[in-house]
Parts: sequence; C-alpha cells; structure tokens
Amino acid sequence: MIEKENFFPIGIGTYKLNLEDKKNTLKGLLYSVEKGQNFISTALVYDNEEVVEFLKEFFSAVDRSKIFLMVHLERYIEKAEDVEKQVNKYLDKMGIDYVDAVQVHASYVSKIPLDETYGEIKKLIDKGKVRYISMSNSNLEELKQINEKYGVYSFEGVYNLECKLNENLGIIDYCKENKIKFICYQALRRNRIANANYSILLELANKYNKTQNQILLNWLIKEKGIMVLIKSTSIDNINSNLEALDFTIAKEDMVKLNSFKHEGFDRIKIDWSETGNGVLIDQLANQF
Repeated sequence: MIEKENFFPIGIGTYKLNLEDKKNTLKGLLYSVEKGQNFISTALVYDNEEVVEFLKEFFSAVDRSKIFLMVHLERYIEKAEDVEKQVNKYLDKMGIDYVDAVQVHASYVSKIPLDETYGEIKKLIDKGKVRYISMSNSNLEELKQINEKYGVYSFEGVYNLECKLNENLGIIDYCKENKIKFICYQALRRNRIANANYSILLELANKYNKTQNQILLNWLIKEKGIMVLIKSTSIDNINSNLEALDFTIAKEDMVKLNSFKHEGFDRIKIDWSETGNGVLIDQLANQF
C-alpha cells in the first residue's frame, strides 16, 4: 500500500473529467498511472456522483494496492452516521473495500462539531474502511485541534503563485513541522495564471525554454515541497506536466517566484463558517 513518502509529486485530479468520452478519459488516467502517478483525489459532488461511478472502471483496471485514494465528505454532515454513509457510498460506487484517506471537503459542511466528525472517521479506520485522516480547507486552529487529537496524515488546500493564503496563515509550515503532507489543488488555476502572462513567468519560461505551467509546477514541487493535484487526461498534457520535474530553476529565480504577490487575493475576506460574509475557502481559487 502507498505511504506518503512514496507519493508521486503530481497527483491525479478528477474534477470535471470528460465523461462524454469515457474511453479516452480512462486511457489518460491509466497512462498517468503507467508514468508513476499513484495518488488520486475525488468527491461525490463531481458531476452529481458520476465521476465516482466512472472511477469503478479505473479501479477495476489497476492494482488497487498501488493507488492512494483520497475522498471528501460533502455537505452536509448533520449527524454522526452521515460520515459512514458517505464513505460506504464511495466504496459501493467504486467497487472497492477501503479508501486510503478521508477528509471533510471544508469545515463548514460539518453541522456537527468538527471534532465529532473526525472521531467518526477514526472509527472507520478501526473498521478497516479508511486508512488515514486527512483535512481540507480548514484553518490553522482546526488543523491543530484535529492533529493533536487524532493525527492528520495529509492536508489538501489551495496554493499557487497568486494565492498563498495557506502559507500566510502558517498552515504549510505547520504541516512541514508535523510531517503532514500538504497537497495543493488549483496549482495552475486552470491555466488562468499562465493566461495572465505575468512578466516573471514569461521571463523564466523563455530562460529555461519551458512553458509557464512547467515553471509553476517545478517551483511548487522542488522549491515549496508541495504535492500538486492536476486534472489531465490528454497524453500530451500529462507528458508536459511530468516534464516539469526534469529541469532545475536557479535559486535566484525561485526567490522571485517566492516573493510574487497578488494583492487581490491578499485582500479577500474568508468566510470559514458559511455565514455569507466573505468568500468560502473552497471558492477562493475561483476568484478573479
């Protein structure tokens, strides 16, 4: 079974998989696995559970023990038994008997105390349905609380060149200090960062003869020590993403990327509890 020290640094995202061409989508996912990608994250809310249902084909075609699967608990968790019900739905729809890690999509989806929700996940670990506790889109106080009580294996949160909130809040440092794997989603903001044509990215892409996205992935993985989730089923795009690991960016150029700021993201107020006052944390990367 996959442990976090054996994670391939580029994970497989499944949001908005092309289900109109399932044959080629499956071909792309299996190619990713063939190239070494061994981590996949999914959620019931993706295309009204159709993505999870499609992944049954994926898991029937791979060695389950060689894939690390992370799933999300979605809105809403209104009572303790909802946790196991959601996990059972993942198991049934994908035709598997365990998931590697479970995380609450964002803390506000738990209408019972977050501590209680993660206590239910711990019970599922004891039952053998789940291997590890993960967290997602939580603040630092919540992360500390759950880690100290149950132990957190990994944390999934937004992080990219423009949106460095989880670094600013101290979450990334806390994860490193406590050997919690930080996994970022929206690493490329679905090409919006590259499409902005920031001068620093244009400069470095030209200097290293790479694409802007390859510069971004190299920086995240090699400089920041972060694992990234990327949805891609195009063979060419998968290869391009993997090539981001094959070159070295000079330290002085990494410093430029580290110091880049997007003032718009820095000014956003986060609504951690779904009060309607601010931007929900899981919607932060979709701004601008």
